[in-house]
Amino acid sequence: MFEPIEKRESLSGHVEAELTRAIRIGQYQPLQKIPTENELCSIFNVSRTVVREAIKGLNAKGIVDVKKGSGVYVSEMSIQNASETLNLFFGLSSNQDVLLHTIDSRAMIEPMIASKSAVIRKEKHMDLLQENMEKMRQCPLEDKKEEAELDNQFHRIILDCIDNPVLHMLIDPVFNLMPKFKLGVFGKTIAGNLEEEKEKMLYFHQMITDAIIGKHPLRAESFMKEHLKVTRENYIKALRP
Repeated sequence: MFEPIEKRESLSGHVEAELTRAIRIGQYQPLQKIPTENELCSIFNVSRTVVREAIKGLNAKGIVDVKKGSGVYVSEMSIQNASETLNLFFGLSSNQDVLLHTIDSRAMIEPMIASKSAVIRKEKHMDLLQENMEKMRQCPLEDKKEEAELDNQFHRIILDCIDNPVLHMLIDPVFNLMPKFKLGVFGKTIAGNLEEEKEKMLYFHQMITDAIIGKHPLRAESFMKEHLKVTRENYIKALRP
């Protein structure tokens, strides 16, 4: 069980950490009510203010749910909750290193997704990829917002070929970041020739699409790998003064 806290600094942080540990080891199960405010004050030998701050912190992290008039309950952890936390992290981040690491992470994962998709894709996925390619070709060069959304949609269609909720949880937040990322970085003129850059993107998207439709996993993997390599090079180029 818990032990009263003797230190007088960061008391709420200590209470929050102890409750988190108890939940992690299964002392309190999802949807189970944790001790009342008065009980926690007695357990930890702290004031109500300290307990309330600790609960506030747990609630902000999605670890517990506060139900007015009922009490505090352990949240029902789900893939959706975990994904939303990652979405928040990526959505608030503008660190250049994080964006670079994001591209590198995609380069390690997406080629394998493309390869797998080429094996198990269904008719609906082929139709969606071809429709996306047509919309991308028709998208006005100056409409970078629409282009970014279509680019993102292309990669999502390939991910959707694989019915794996955990994979979606890991990759979705990265994809959610991409339109903002592309507008902020690639929306700028790169080497003064946006038309050339779009042609490169269309080329890789078409090659990947053809490989997936034709059930050529190695080609899909290879073209995706090269596509993301060029994406990384463009990102570095765009950041140069």
